[in-house]
Amino acid sequence: MQIAPGPRALRLGAALAWPMAIAATPTWLHSGPELGCPFRALTGLPCPLCGATHACAALAQGDWAGAWAANPGALGLLALISLWVLQGAGEAVTGHVRPVRWGGAWAVRAVLAGLCLSWVARLGGWL
Repeated sequence: MQIAPGPRALRLGAALAWPMAIAATPTWLHSGPELGCPFRALTGLPCPLCGATHACAALAQGDWAGAWAANPGALGLLALISLWVLQGAGEAVTGHVRPVRWGGAWAVRAVLAGLCLSWVARLGGWL
């Protein structure tokens, strides 16, 4: 299936913006505004995504151990988004939509399950 020029440009823009956003995360994290977690503010507990920004910043600096320590569940989410961005880039370049089996509902469910398991493990003090 052909992709219209407008959506092609959006996919290409996302493909270019994603790595730049990842690369800018460490700088933004240390010099940008402090964003708090509304879930933590209300409950006093971290949410499933707490630490994801720090994990992203650690990955941008090549610190896999730091990313794991910040939020192990976020690594799956970042990987899935990266795969989606790569697929979008390929589609933008070729102009054709290509079905990819890893991008289906099962992948989203697996990432959400990983986030939930990681969250429970962090709440329980096991991570």
